[in-house]
Amino acid sequence: MSSSRFETVLKPEPRLRQCVLVCGALAMMTGFVLILLMPLALVWRILLAVAWVGESLRELRGLVRGAARLRLIRLDAEGNISGLGPDGRLEALTLLSGSMVLSRLGWLWLRFPDGSRYGELLRGDPARDLEWQRLQLIWRHRRAAFGRQDGS
Repeated sequence: MSSSRFETVLKPEPRLRQCVLVCGALAMMTGFVLILLMPLALVWRILLAVAWVGESLRELRGLVRGAARLRLIRLDAEGNISGLGPDGRLEALTLLSGSMVLSRLGWLWLRFPDGSRYGELLRGDPARDLEWQRLQLIWRHRRAAFGRQDGS
């Protein structure tokens, strides 16, 4: 007799996704200004600023594309993680280091099968949200599957 899998299904919030994009854009602009204020020759400041903006735009584009590929994130107690796309297909994901789950907030770094990476900011109320409670339980009990649990 088989038992059902213990899993959680998380639905990302559009508002949190927007917050991550806005923070990324602000970090890009702040870095641009700081690079221009560095005590270097003008040509080096311009080259560094262009490289910074290019890398920042690449990361922001990756966040936008990743968000468009995921409607739901599913984690189970065996360490499997998958994402449900807008077309209804499930694709296996890999949880990357740097992911963490706190009492009300979580950050998951994910890798898609094509190698692209994506970060998802999640929040939940452990007192009211059953899926969030399941996430916390899975996170605590699957140290081998998800890595160190003292903050990441």
